[in-house]
Amino acid sequence: MEGSSSTGEGQRDASGCQSNRHPFRFTGDDRIRRPSDYRRVSKEGARHRTPHFHVRILGNELKRTRLGIVAGRKVGNACARNRIKRRLREYFRLNRGKMPLETDIVFVLLEGAAQLSTSQLAMELDRFFEQKLRS
Repeated sequence: MEGSSSTGEGQRDASGCQSNRHPFRFTGDDRIRRPSDYRRVSKEGARHRTPHFHVRILGNELKRTRLGIVAGRKVGNACARNRIKRRLREYFRLNRGKMPLETDIVFVLLEGAAQLSTSQLAMELDRFFEQKLRS
């Protein structure tokens, strides 16, 4: 096999993947992972609602904004749930500057959220965060 190499030629150094070097990267540190964190945001966080989402927002001490997504079966089948979650993560990745700093944000998807197009999702969340920052 001439084309393959076990020496790692062409591989990049993982140390160059730091979030501060790439401000639009969505890393594991940008996610809410532990069930205890989801419970804390759900219990203590400020509650808001948009037509397709319940939004919980709670400050954190981590010097970063983190995202959590809850998508039950009522939202749609697995394919639809995964698609809307990818769109939410992409919105978060590109629009982090519009969101409150140093907060945990959990989106609970409601029925109909999976039918949103990417532009409809962006318009709804842009409107929400503009109103949130004004108040």
